[in-house]
Amino acid sequence: MAIFVPAIMSGGSGTRLWPVSRQSLPKQFAALFGDGTSDSVADFLSDSLFAKTARRLHPFGSPWTITVADMKVLTEKTLTGLSIPAAEILRQTLYEPRGRNTAAAIALLCRVLEARDALESVVGVFPADQLIRDEARFQAAVREAIAIAETGEIVTLGIHPTFPATGYGYIETAGAFSEGARALKAVRFREKPDLETAKSFLQKGGYLWNAGMFVFRVSKMIELLKTHAPKVWEPMATLKADLSNLAEVYEKVEAISIDFAVMERLTGHVTIPCDFDWSDVGSWDAIAEIRSGDQNRLQASGQVVEVGGANNFVLPHGDKTYAFVGTEDLVVVDTQDATLIAKRGQSEKVKDVVDRVKVLPNKIATRATQHPFEIRPWGKFEVLRDTEEFKSKTILVDAGAQLSLQSHAKRAEHWIIVRGEGEVVLNDDVIPVGPGSHVFIPVGAKHRMRNTAPAGSGRDLVFVEIQLGTYFGEDDIVRYEDNYGRK
Repeated sequence: MAIFVPAIMSGGSGTRLWPVSRQSLPKQFAALFGDGTSDSVADFLSDSLFAKTARRLHPFGSPWTITVADMKVLTEKTLTGLSIPAAEILRQTLYEPRGRNTAAAIALLCRVLEARDALESVVGVFPADQLIRDEARFQAAVREAIAIAETGEIVTLGIHPTFPATGYGYIETAGAFSEGARALKAVRFREKPDLETAKSFLQKGGYLWNAGMFVFRVSKMIELLKTHAPKVWEPMATLKADLSNLAEVYEKVEAISIDFAVMERLTGHVTIPCDFDWSDVGSWDAIAEIRSGDQNRLQASGQVVEVGGANNFVLPHGDKTYAFVGTEDLVVVDTQDATLIAKRGQSEKVKDVVDRVKVLPNKIATRATQHPFEIRPWGKFEVLRDTEEFKSKTILVDAGAQLSLQSHAKRAEHWIIVRGEGEVVLNDDVIPVGPGSHVFIPVGAKHRMRNTAPAGSGRDLVFVEIQLGTYFGEDDIVRYEDNYGRK
């Protein structure tokens, strides 16, 4: 039996799910399904679609991940939170210099496995941003796909359509792959159809949604890339085993999906028809449908009040109360610095909203891509107020972690510890701190905060930072170490 390599493809920014999904925290890491009651970074990321995908694949072994360099911190902190050893994360995570679509990501994985003498391995690639709640059925379908891929076939997992979707591609099938088999012969990929075409697909039968899940032998995929996508494979074939020329290679690789590059050019492949509960979580309408039961809980708690209204959905921020008077079919998505209100059935237009926000003045434009909080290697921070007179943040430091050693040329800081135990390095002094402690950081002083709790204990340290001075930007910071505490 061939070795199976489960792999997660984690790219894209998920602009259709703004304002929760943004470039700084894309869809696969965003808080779309958690209850939002914990400020722990580990708890926040453990509810993400990426984490759900990794757990779903873990019975097949620790998954590989292909992602972009900008998502390094989010990726590593999520995998670490799933108790995957650091050595495995380092060995099995590939960081693209920039996104070049799915053909490049798959080619990169194949080239690395080729360099590691794993040509005959079977690979399964799965998007990081899908929701599959029936994990047992999913895993049974994957095992079936592995057995077929070992024979040299390219296998897809196709989803039985439940409505005439125009946002998905389709797989056209033509009978059983072999006598008595559940697997089907797939004769071609069909592009995202218009509504009438989608209706005809469901009426005719024999069409499955293309979920972007592929299982194949490495040697077979390389053969197909050489034949059908030389502009992808030829540059990738020059990649050195130590990946030292990866940036140079990616400048030359064609940006194209695996669907266009390979799958649509095949005369046929094999597909496993799947009827497990699946969603690509591609819009707020989809999330409203998935989370519809939550509204009863929000109404019971007083977070949602409806007077003469019905069928309204809220993704709340904090413990606010949301009142609807005489409104129906609204989707409300609230975050600290932006609120989306859309009519059900029209949430696909959110991408247009993001495009408009991007061209607004100054700080408003950044709301299209950046949250007022950020996850860092040592924990996270959240901006509370940003004014001409001062800037305030809450900062959470993971157990056993520390901020980088730094100083500021134009600002002073006050630190007030509200939870946890730690120590502040201030020039040559080391100051123990706990709840209620206050430390003043003068202009120009070298400083850092360290959480002295044992790593992995879950005992976060939280403090409030108030910055006072004439300039609060990154150019004011002198860093003596990077965000991992390395000199």
